[in-house]
Amino acid sequence: MSSHLQQQARFALPVRAGGAVLRMGRDRGWGWGGERERNRGRGFTLIELLVVIAIIAMLLSLLLPALGKARQSARTLVCLSNVRQLEVAHTLYADTFKGAFVDAGLAHGGPPNLESVKGSWIHTLKPYYGATPIVRSPVDKSEAWASSQGGLDPGYTLDEFTRLLEAGKSVPLTKLARWTSYGLNDWLTRSTNPGLDPREPFDNLSKIESPSTTVHFLQMTQKQTASAPYAKSDHVHSAEWSDGPPNSAPAIASTQIDLAAHGGKVNTWNGLANYGYLDGHAATLRFRDVYADYDHNRFFPPVAR
Repeated sequence: MSSHLQQQARFALPVRAGGAVLRMGRDRGWGWGGERERNRGRGFTLIELLVVIAIIAMLLSLLLPALGKARQSARTLVCLSNVRQLEVAHTLYADTFKGAFVDAGLAHGGPPNLESVKGSWIHTLKPYYGATPIVRSPVDKSEAWASSQGGLDPGYTLDEFTRLLEAGKSVPLTKLARWTSYGLNDWLTRSTNPGLDPREPFDNLSKIESPSTTVHFLQMTQKQTASAPYAKSDHVHSAEWSDGPPNSAPAIASTQIDLAAHGGKVNTWNGLANYGYLDGHAATLRFRDVYADYDHNRFFPPVAR
């Protein structure tokens, strides 16, 4: 046998040892070929894969609630910023008009008239924003918004109404959709105040004893019903909230305001929502923090403390 053939045989010759094949490789030296081949193609076993899936599922179960809470907190803060900006714009308005407050104008008990709609704060505050006013809360999913804005109402949006007015066209006022997530405390308006106190209207800063404890802007209810059509309005009537049986104030108030917009149970004292104050600040508070009864609340200026 030539030296060349002997060299090939030496490198190719298999040696059997107990059923396994021991091979001599040119660069790898001696090794158990069968075991090497088995290990080379080995992946996850079914049990290992199930363990990994279980660990991932456990991590997700821990993380998802935290992510949900973080998302909810972020929406609350965005809404709070919206309310704060409304109050800042209103402060500028009041400074311009010697302490006078903006007025409400979107009716809830009947068809509005054109002048009242044009006089709503949603129009009169526009020049004082310094930017496009944000009047929709990120948690507001009301069906009373126009269909073009994610709701179900066939009525006009605020922008559509404004364009029609500017074009000199007539506007059917009974066909208005929801325009805002926010509304006014009616005690602080000229046209919609309760008329229960001889000192009314409380429509000027000079008439307010404690601006820092008097609620001004709040979140309007998202539900529009025939008996309580406040979802399309721009103000509430807090004087009515104590008209029912004891402890019924939260349920009555919920027909007008989004009492639990940011947490807590609906129709309860623990409902959590955002409120703006006449001194310009805004806060996220429980309903029990802003209202107890007719004589103890932060809406009626003479008792707001």
